[in-house]
Amino acid sequence: MNRKRRTLLRDTCGASGMAEFGPALGVLLIAIFFPLVDLLSVCISYGLCMVLNTNQVNEAALLPYLDARNSSGSVLKGIPDTWANGMGHFVKMQGPPTTVVTYRSGQNSTDSLNNAVVDKVVRVTTTVICTPFLPIPLPVVSVPGLNGPMTFTISAERAMENPDYADPTP
Repeated sequence: MNRKRRTLLRDTCGASGMAEFGPALGVLLIAIFFPLVDLLSVCISYGLCMVLNTNQVNEAALLPYLDARNSSGSVLKGIPDTWANGMGHFVKMQGPPTTVVTYRSGQNSTDSLNNAVVDKVVRVTTTVICTPFLPIPLPVVSVPGLNGPMTFTISAERAMENPDYADPTP
């Protein structure tokens, strides 16, 4: 009789653990796993948008300002299109990236003949609107990166290879 009672108690304790496993797994997936997947996709999207901006600023530093600001040129059209067909496949975008190219004067210095030299710096600002990888439905609030779109605005500067190529009107 005593042995039978112990077996009955053991079976009862094990059954309650199984009954709590389903809700615990649901909470684990909804509250932890899916938000972490979205966080990882936000990090990957940001890194890939950084690669796009870096490629654009490197190209803009080599080109004359008319070519860099050309809407069908390599900085504003060619590089983003190539990126969208390659690495950009991993970024869930709402639309194409937008890019703004500006120029400013850098440091003043003198060359070996004591002539005044002014460095020119190009700044490329790229804006990408991304949506979350797994949008989690929240009824009241829109959280960027979790269930709403997020905007990445990335800006980088680089000295012009040839300062004569920079925009003469700063």
